[in-house]
Amino acid sequence: MPQNKNKMLMNKLRRRRKPLHFLRYTHRTLGKLTFPKAVFLYMLGGTLGNLWEIIFNLVKVHRYFDCSGSIFTPFNPVYGLGILAIVFAFKRARGLGEVFFGGALLGGALEFAISCFEEYVLGVRSWNYSKWPLNIGGRTTIPIMLFWGVLCVFAMFVLYRPLDRFFERIPRRIFYGAAVFFFCVICVDMFFNAAAMFRYVSRADGIAPLTAFGEWLDKVFPDAFMKKRFPSTKLG
Repeated sequence: MPQNKNKMLMNKLRRRRKPLHFLRYTHRTLGKLTFPKAVFLYMLGGTLGNLWEIIFNLVKVHRYFDCSGSIFTPFNPVYGLGILAIVFAFKRARGLGEVFFGGALLGGALEFAISCFEEYVLGVRSWNYSKWPLNIGGRTTIPIMLFWGVLCVFAMFVLYRPLDRFFERIPRRIFYGAAVFFFCVICVDMFFNAAAMFRYVSRADGIAPLTAFGEWLDKVFPDAFMKKRFPSTKLG
């Protein structure tokens, strides 16, 4: 009987030492691109891409340009989606050459596809490499594709793999809750990006708003705002 009591007492002590369920760490998703990881990688990639574009313009033309490509957030969608595509494609890759050359092709294809989508669906073009050497339809270039290859190596071996281990140490429910919140913010931002850009293009074509929401968009996001927020966007 005393032994049973001692065992019962030890079990109670062990239960008390265990952290609350929502604070337990989990390593079950190491190496997997889960929803919370995807959200935070999108934000990180978009922010770093935005900073890169700002620095590039400061060095090249000695002027500051807003390069977020978003209305409410600093997350550039091209770089945010780019890092997700990189991680999804190369999360199991091990060699630098595999990531570099595969990343160059993937980056060029992604840039080409986004350029076509913008031109034929939204009626705008955010970049044009027609005057660059070795360009492909003005939508991407071989040097830019090589840059994408370097970016992929950096994203996979410097950012993603150390971050993947760090993400695993964040309490699961807190991590998921924060991801849901920021995902909603990103969705709202993208909705207003698309709506404001649609009215921006429509105004350039002389098309009046058909709804009260369209009139509100014209007042809140006029041409002057859109030109400042999306400086590289060319209409038509």
